[in-house]
Amino acid sequence: MSTQRNILTAGPLLLSIGLAAQTAYAQSEEDEIILEPITVEGAQSDPYQYVEGYAAEASVSANRGLPSDLATAPRSVSVITDQQITDQGAMSIEEAIAYTPGVTTQTYGADGRYDQFAIRGFSAHTSGIYRDGMPLRTYGWGAWRTETFGLERIEVLRGATSSLYGSNEPGGLVNAITKRPKFEHNVELLARTSAYGGLEMGVDVTDALSDTVAYRFVGLAGKTGTIYDEVDESRLYFAPSLTWSPSDLTNLTLFAQYQKDEVGDTYVLVPQYGSQLPNPLGQYDNDFYSNNPDRNTIETTQSYVGYEFDHELENGLTFRSRARYADNDWTNKTGYASTFFSSRTIYGLPPISEAINAATLVNFDVDQNTKQLTFDNALVQNLSFGNVEATVIGGIDYYRGKYDNTYAFGYGGTKFLETGEIVNLPGIPTTPTVLTATQDVKQTGLYLMGNFNIGDNIIVDAGLRHDWLDMSGSSGSSFGSYSLSSKKNFTSGNLGVSYNFDNGVTIFGAASRSFNLPPAGFSSTGQPLDVEMANSFEVGTRFRPLGTNSLLSVTLFDITKTNALQAVPGFPGAFEQVGEVRSQGVEVGANYAFQNGISVLASYTFIDAKVTKNTTDQGNRLGNIPEHSASIWVDYAFDQVPGLRAGLGIRYTGERFSDNANTQAFKLDDVTILDASINYERNGWVTTLAARNLADKRYVSYCQSGDPSGLPPTADPAQSAGCTFGTGRTVELSLTRHF
Repeated sequence: MSTQRNILTAGPLLLSIGLAAQTAYAQSEEDEIILEPITVEGAQSDPYQYVEGYAAEASVSANRGLPSDLATAPRSVSVITDQQITDQGAMSIEEAIAYTPGVTTQTYGADGRYDQFAIRGFSAHTSGIYRDGMPLRTYGWGAWRTETFGLERIEVLRGATSSLYGSNEPGGLVNAITKRPKFEHNVELLARTSAYGGLEMGVDVTDALSDTVAYRFVGLAGKTGTIYDEVDESRLYFAPSLTWSPSDLTNLTLFAQYQKDEVGDTYVLVPQYGSQLPNPLGQYDNDFYSNNPDRNTIETTQSYVGYEFDHELENGLTFRSRARYADNDWTNKTGYASTFFSSRTIYGLPPISEAINAATLVNFDVDQNTKQLTFDNALVQNLSFGNVEATVIGGIDYYRGKYDNTYAFGYGGTKFLETGEIVNLPGIPTTPTVLTATQDVKQTGLYLMGNFNIGDNIIVDAGLRHDWLDMSGSSGSSFGSYSLSSKKNFTSGNLGVSYNFDNGVTIFGAASRSFNLPPAGFSSTGQPLDVEMANSFEVGTRFRPLGTNSLLSVTLFDITKTNALQAVPGFPGAFEQVGEVRSQGVEVGANYAFQNGISVLASYTFIDAKVTKNTTDQGNRLGNIPEHSASIWVDYAFDQVPGLRAGLGIRYTGERFSDNANTQAFKLDDVTILDASINYERNGWVTTLAARNLADKRYVSYCQSGDPSGLPPTADPAQSAGCTFGTGRTVELSLTRHF
């Protein structure tokens, strides 16, 4: 689809339908826009409830599915509500968490294939994406993609989480909460289009079949364009679920999901000379497609089934059981630009300095299947003794992740960037290198945790967990074949304390010990990798004005990780362990609803993340992590026009390096991005126009060195690097109808 197509093609149709359906009469929406207080008791009785506005009060991630108050718990949690996702036009997890303290997004630039982000300085997208408290880890290239229309909320749990969930990066994790059946009738219809054309249609319906059975069905299908003329995307998604609740003591929910995506290859490198640096031939735009347009197919099919079961026994004892089986097929057939040079060097002519206008393409094919199985069984005991109210959870969980992967890469031609012509140069081998990789990871964890409310002011959160790890795998190619088998175990723990003053102020502190299992599993010499280990500390204060669900917070953190991983150049899929890295910083967050119709989301993060022990990079800053980042989103409800709201957002990312070596050529400038939205609701019809990067700011998010083997003999390797742009302007228009 052409980027010349814009929202005028389908936008007025959706807008006119919504406006025509709305009558002149409408009930004032002021009571909904001015966020009413939500009591802690209510939030804890149903931690999965829909939240009106941006300010949730309870989290379900910090206590293994049980509710915990965001203001008073001795853990750092942020909740991204369904309304925030919709208002900000977030189409992925990465976009939804972009306004969250401690989070860095677009660590590798615009890339529609994956959610890529870091929390508190540590890359978290491979092991730190959870769905309903159960992990969906990425192995090889088979990532799990998320449809935000199927979510009730997204929670970001910051800090070490191994005492809760086992293997994880010490910066934190992201937990996406699925929409669940409700014993009430509700229907939502969705029509959505974008400035790049296309149309998606969705339905969300839930109701009670009887006094004891309720159902929900969420479905979405459609095709959309992208910023690149050469790439379209499509999605088919449906998620049925059924809840059986024969009494207040028993609840069983069965769920399933199927999602088929045609992703398209939107990870695009362009020459560094022409993006980050000047090029005498002109600069490349952020919609320039350097890849092979006739070889850019990525397809993924993911599905899972599972259940959640709770049964209350006698004397305050509850049995909880969770299970899920997930399957992901990922197929890749792409040709991407890997290294850049002057086309004059092909003909043996001296290059014009910095006039980079040709690329070596690499054909890259992937055929991968990933299977993941999760079980979690626990007993929850509510206790009361003296002035102490306690909840103690003891249980065992089991996780198994297995993947089989065949992938190949080889010379895919030379592309003249000015004309788009692709030719095969003589003398360059075209036979691809074929590799195979398998991995089987088993994690069994025995855990005990408790939450203790002492009197009216003190909360103690303590957890202890022991994990048994069993890892096996193999890798084979023309470079050699490796196999490994490793068994390890690790004990993690957490202790947090908060003191809650009667005026809404909380002070808290926590210390944690955690571990992370490297997904790659082997080094460049074929040896098993050691488990990454980390110690984490945080202290902070929060303020919730009495009678509101607004929240202000300041947190200081200090994380040290040993056996940290980094990729080995020239050995795809292999890693080396660099010694020790340390991340220290400050997070400031504000989620405040004023009584005049203004709601504010604001954050500031300072991160000092460095390599502290290593033979080559010691003292350097961690790649892709800015020292300073900040954001603010302001939403205003107009008194003069009931149902009309407007939002304006600013995201700032400070300067950073693209690599741990802190190569000066790969130092990236800071950037400020503008977002905006307009939302109009009347009589159950909601029209939302949301724009991200409204000014279409052109900026570089990541750079990497070129591959010298892909260069003509007279080309200059120093000018062969490529960079990715950050996401350009996206505009989404959606119309929803609630019954």
